[in-house]
Amino acid sequence: MKKTILIIESDDVKFYLLRNYLSDLNYQADAIRRCISSDESLSVPPDDFLVILAHLRGSSFDYLPSLLDLQNHFTNIPVIILSDQENGDACTRAIRSGAQDFLAFGNFDSDQLGKSISCAINRQSVLIKNMNAVAEYQRHFNNGPMPMWIIDGKNMKFLVVNNATIKKYGYSREEFATMSARDIRPQEDVQAIEKFFSQKKDGYYDAGYWRHKKKDGEIFYVHVYSHVITYNGIDARLSIIVDVNEKVIADKQNKELMAMLTEQKEQLDNILFSISDAIWSRRADTLELTYANNAYYKLFEIAPGTLITDKKRVFDSIHPDDKFTLLRAISEVQEQGKTDLVYRYIHHDGSTKILKVSATLKKGSNGKPDTINGVTIDITSETEMYNTIRNNEQKLRATIENTNDLIWSVNRKLEIIFCNKAYQEFFYKLAGIEIDEGDYVLGDWHDESFINKRKEDYERAFNGESFSTIVEEDFNGSTIYFEISANPITDHHGNIIGVNCISRDITEKRKQLIKIRRQNEMLKEIAWIQSHKVRGPLASILGLVSLFDTNEITGEHNTEILEKLRTAAADLDNVIKEVVQRAMT
Repeated sequence: MKKTILIIESDDVKFYLLRNYLSDLNYQADAIRRCISSDESLSVPPDDFLVILAHLRGSSFDYLPSLLDLQNHFTNIPVIILSDQENGDACTRAIRSGAQDFLAFGNFDSDQLGKSISCAINRQSVLIKNMNAVAEYQRHFNNGPMPMWIIDGKNMKFLVVNNATIKKYGYSREEFATMSARDIRPQEDVQAIEKFFSQKKDGYYDAGYWRHKKKDGEIFYVHVYSHVITYNGIDARLSIIVDVNEKVIADKQNKELMAMLTEQKEQLDNILFSISDAIWSRRADTLELTYANNAYYKLFEIAPGTLITDKKRVFDSIHPDDKFTLLRAISEVQEQGKTDLVYRYIHHDGSTKILKVSATLKKGSNGKPDTINGVTIDITSETEMYNTIRNNEQKLRATIENTNDLIWSVNRKLEIIFCNKAYQEFFYKLAGIEIDEGDYVLGDWHDESFINKRKEDYERAFNGESFSTIVEEDFNGSTIYFEISANPITDHHGNIIGVNCISRDITEKRKQLIKIRRQNEMLKEIAWIQSHKVRGPLASILGLVSLFDTNEITGEHNTEILEKLRTAAADLDNVIKEVVQRAMT
């Protein structure tokens, strides 16, 4: 990344003073850019600056809009406000509005400016990491496979629900915002859940089996796991819902389902189990433990107050391959004042824990020895969970790549953001082109009417609709049919950012349907012929037979009847031939 600093300063003297300070800090002249005003800076590309030094004149109220404009334009780039004089109120307002520091000319030198720049960059980096972490956690919550929600710990009102909850229960996000946990229970269960909810709960707990009710009135059994948390300053409870309806109804007779649910429960227990932080202090010279909290004793399974034997017990249980790493970290904290490391700890039962340590050195005073203060966190479950998620992601990717269905996703510009192998191979056969991520999804190998129809389908999905449609295409001189399903893709705020599509070849199924329809039409025609054309000759034959004189067989009357019978029989024979001919087509 280019190490460039933007200075917003209209006064030449102050600008040259700042440039000299930066020169003392080893910033070259070509790494310093100047803008006369904040308005001018807004026309500068925002992606190549390390920090912004902005001299925004006026009172604290006057330059705050300019500061906001800078932050909106130069996203994630720290801003240090420069002022002509010290002003506590202006400083406070600037920091609260997002500035990383506030410096007054005449009260700082190059060293202080350098420290301010370094601290601003570090603080901005930490802020960005925290924001990204929060966004990632929210994404996992919203797109989790099982229903999850957070409810108010006092009145049971829903504070937030994930996408799986909306799909499972049938209510919209707006409807959930007006509801409480009582509204998804049968009326006869409300009193029981209120009594259970009123009982004081701490940390993670298994809430057991309950009956829930969907919007359409369907009642089903669930297993609820909850955790007491704080959400936006509110005492709340996070719950994960497992659908166990079939298991309960079958009265535990389906062993395969029981095994699956047990496995799910174990996985949830591992994910939700609260990891306590172990806090400790040691002498820097002898590494003798001088303080440890209860979480430390629990983590290492040492009796509380056992300080003398701790060193041998803990250090002898470090994995042999990690002992050198630990010794190097001890040397680093003693020399540099701080260290971070991850190492493996062999439990007395033979299992291995993965521990993360952050430690700092505190200098002793008044004859007291230096001490090393640290925090040890058990990250075993976190590491295992990461590996599990990574393995599941690889399995899902392999499944998508090995299916014959065409799977792809597009953004709002109709650019492909993902497509599987089957999708790429199909269009190579169709148009002889190689399609990849970033390409426009509707190329010139389609005719205009097809492109317009597909644009309408994509627009339906971008408007929030999930649907399926049948598409007909000519391929190598024959007609093929596809069933295409489209579903909106949302971000962690619920905004639709793309569309995911799955296309399945239903040509044979479609042809069979067309053939069946033709046969039905033919049968209808045959039935009409039988009910209309056959009835006439047959009625004539039956009538003539009733007129036949059996007493005078050779009489002239019978001769006339026989002739008419011959004509009616010929008509009936022609009708039968027509029926046979239609049945053979």
